[in-house]
Amino acid sequence: MPPSQLSFDLIGRPDLSCSIQGPPVGTGFGRRWPERLESISIMALFGKKKQDEGEDLPEEDQTPAFTPQPEKARTWFNHAKTMADSANFETSLIYYVSGLKLDPSAEEALMDMFRVAVRYGQEGGKRLSGKKARSVSGDEPIDKMATELLIWASDLQNGALAVKAIDAAHQADQDDFATRMAPTAFNCLRSAAKQSKAHYVGLKEVCKRIGCWEVTLGAGRMAMQLDPSDSNLEAEIKAAEAELAIAKSNLSQSATEEGGFRSNIKDLDKQRELEEEDSIAGVGGGGERVLARAKAQFEEAPEVAENINRFAALLRREGTAESLKMARSVYMHGFKSSGEYRFKMAAGDIRIQQYQMRLEKIEDKIERDGSTEELESLRAQTTEDLLAFESTEYTERAEKYPTDRNIKFQLGEVAMRRNDIDTAMGCFQKAKDEPRLRTRAGHALGLCFASEGWFAEAIAEYKDVLSKIDATEGDRELSIRYDLMLSLKQIAERDRSLDHAREALEICSGIARRDITYQDIREQRRTLDELVRSL
Repeated sequence: MPPSQLSFDLIGRPDLSCSIQGPPVGTGFGRRWPERLESISIMALFGKKKQDEGEDLPEEDQTPAFTPQPEKARTWFNHAKTMADSANFETSLIYYVSGLKLDPSAEEALMDMFRVAVRYGQEGGKRLSGKKARSVSGDEPIDKMATELLIWASDLQNGALAVKAIDAAHQADQDDFATRMAPTAFNCLRSAAKQSKAHYVGLKEVCKRIGCWEVTLGAGRMAMQLDPSDSNLEAEIKAAEAELAIAKSNLSQSATEEGGFRSNIKDLDKQRELEEEDSIAGVGGGGERVLARAKAQFEEAPEVAENINRFAALLRREGTAESLKMARSVYMHGFKSSGEYRFKMAAGDIRIQQYQMRLEKIEDKIERDGSTEELESLRAQTTEDLLAFESTEYTERAEKYPTDRNIKFQLGEVAMRRNDIDTAMGCFQKAKDEPRLRTRAGHALGLCFASEGWFAEAIAEYKDVLSKIDATEGDRELSIRYDLMLSLKQIAERDRSLDHAREALEICSGIARRDITYQDIREQRRTLDELVRSL
């Protein structure tokens, strides 16, 4: 059920929240709010009740207060941006979290981290293991917060991980930080394919502890929808509504006092601009206004990297042929004026997207009107042009960033599609050194060996991948086993090897037991049975 209300904090004021009401458009993290909103209300969010400053703690309970280190944090953020520019998103996330651990108040860095997290997910990145997360771990509560935040960032749409991160921030006495994350967590749960009452209850409880009443109420209502018979939930919802009423009353009073609300929010239009551009939590209405502002800023200062990146990114988000063409021009302007290679990479990505869109149109026409010699020739030529451009593009990127395994893997995929097996094998062998690429690169390397007729090497590679595959990549297991079966079958036929034939038949039988509809497994089962009998 799409949400009709979502709250988020105002930049620079974690004690305040803005609630947008009205039907959203789209789903998941692509969800946006319409140009005309039914209502926008601003309300105070109570922070956690603090102990009176004058009250002394027993000596044994006193612990050193957390001291932010913004200068050290800024160094981590700079490194994180560099990694993101080279498409090394996993390392970028680790660096961002390392910086946020030193300075949780760095809002811009938090938003940048979320943007990288979105790209990490789009590129097929998997949830980081506990071993990977140890790079930001430690013995203090702030270290626990960083660990949970990093794990959530690597699987951003997992609402349960979001709740853990918020709770860890609360335990680290970072309620402002937790409040900024709460609306994003709520949107994660709302966009999940499978709705869970337990997740909403968990979010409700932690938000109640940090005094984030708007999200407390929203999560409670969603849990109530999933289980209308829960009378305790109904009572808690009424209590949260009362807290919100008090919050609105206090806010109204402070608005009339000198130095109150109006002095804190001096430029409400500027706040709206920031809110509209914040798409991480699925907010971001007023797309035309955002684009117009970005264009004006770019035209006023076209040499500023932030203006270049924002304008081009918004144009690309439009997705039309004209907007993509303009976005590519803006990125190339950025590259020529600043020399920053990330702009050339972004322009290259758009060019690849344009080729793909052209190819999709050709294939749609063939499917709709039927195949003709002219259309087939056009499809073949467009495919060849796309592969040639990708090869040139990724070769250049690999030279620019020789240690980036993700670029090596992309270059290997292109080389494999061009039947340049030698280049592909070299790329996949290097890409295997990156843990999150190990399974995909190893599988692809095995396919390269098999295409060369090196079945023994292919078999060894497939088995090595299967021995190290983890639960997060279980969806690839059947495909790898199927290719292992084919290589065993081919070596059995070539060498007349009964042992290889029996092993292939055993794997085939296992696949059939798990999914009888998988590819041509029925036919493979029959031919392998005949092969074993013949041997």
